[in-house]
Amino acid sequence: MEHTAARHMFHSGVLVNDVLFDLGERSFLDRGPRAVFLTHLHADHAFFTEEEFGPLPVPTYAPQRWRSHPEVKVVHGSREVDGLTIIPVPTVHSSSYRSCAYLVEDGISRIMYTGDLVSVQRRYRDRLPEMDLVITDGSFIRHGGLVRKDERGRPHGHTGIPDLVRFFTPLSPRIVFTHFGSWFFKDVEGSVRAIEALSTTAQVEAAYDGMIIEM
Repeated sequence: MEHTAARHMFHSGVLVNDVLFDLGERSFLDRGPRAVFLTHLHADHAFFTEEEFGPLPVPTYAPQRWRSHPEVKVVHGSREVDGLTIIPVPTVHSSSYRSCAYLVEDGISRIMYTGDLVSVQRRYRDRLPEMDLVITDGSFIRHGGLVRKDERGRPHGHTGIPDLVRFFTPLSPRIVFTHFGSWFFKDVEGSVRAIEALSTTAQVEAAYDGMIIEM
């Protein structure tokens, strides 16, 4: 997407301690992550799928393999990295690519990062634990978002921010939205207010480049 604004220029990437979740910009590797976990292999979450780049310099995990980067390992089950327990949670987003969210725990706090999202896969929804923070998909502000079905009736796309607030509010007191669609850039300050206005029992916020959250 060509739309950008001050503090809203980068593709997806969330650094938790020294573990990076999504790699939308090659410059994120300059942060020196100990490992990278990808939610899916669209280029705005994995830059190397559309840019020439040699072998990734850190252990990298994804929901599926990528032909030109055999060093990318398929994530199965939980992993321990840098004092964090990282648990993949299968999600629905694309009709062409597998996707997952990640639960991240350090023994004190628990967060979830989803990347782009229609929903958590049905068999995992009722098994989600309570969380201290959710970081999720802000592509559409309208109810329902934009969700289509492929020829086999499988949904793909992005659900709406209000729907995600309703889903995650019982699970977390704080929800941060990132990965904004073109609607956000028509009036950035107004869009931030619209997101914050969805707060009820959970605090709802808009992310920005370089945002730091202390747990």
